[in-house]
Amino acid sequence: MASDGPTPALEAEQTGTDPAPEPAPRDLRRAQIGRVVGAIVIVAAIAAAAAFRLTAGISDSVVVAHVAAVQDLQPTQAAPAPGQQLEGLPMQDLPAYRWPARGSRVDVVGTHTVATTFYERGGRVLAVSVVSGGPVREPGPVVATPAGDPVHEISLAGRAILSWRHAGHTIVMSSIAVPTPKLVELARALSGAPVPPAPTLTGGG
Repeated sequence: MASDGPTPALEAEQTGTDPAPEPAPRDLRRAQIGRVVGAIVIVAAIAAAAAFRLTAGISDSVVVAHVAAVQDLQPTQAAPAPGQQLEGLPMQDLPAYRWPARGSRVDVVGTHTVATTFYERGGRVLAVSVVSGGPVREPGPVVATPAGDPVHEISLAGRAILSWRHAGHTIVMSSIAVPTPKLVELARALSGAPVPPAPTLTGGG
């Protein structure tokens, strides 16, 4: 005899909630690419603002990211000699560690004057900025504490960015080509920790 309606088992199966489908690998890749593109867009926007001197109104909480964007621009003047100052800010002595200076620039980020020196070795470039005024937020986890100065690290669009407070100034160092461990080693040197200069090599840097 035919049933007048669906069996209880069939009815339960029909009214049950289907599980949510697993995200396809292509969707995951799109999400990852979206995050990378988003970071690049943020950096490009910051760099454009810095290039057109539109960084005067930013908060101290994001100064380090804006300084790193300034470091992605080109030098506008010759590098100061070791021991000299740039806009009254002390320059960092990286030539002692086989990183000769190749240029500098001065910018205003928020309420801070930012004096940046660019160094190059073996085709790799790193930039070190000294930020005037009071402390600013140093984002990211602490990766070293040379001479008691906590060094913070973040990465933005492939650029490793270190920041720390030393001798009354915030220091920001960043590079795309230089590995983070080498940047940390140089940060230790600039903070007065005992790091021996690199030996002279016969090959390329």
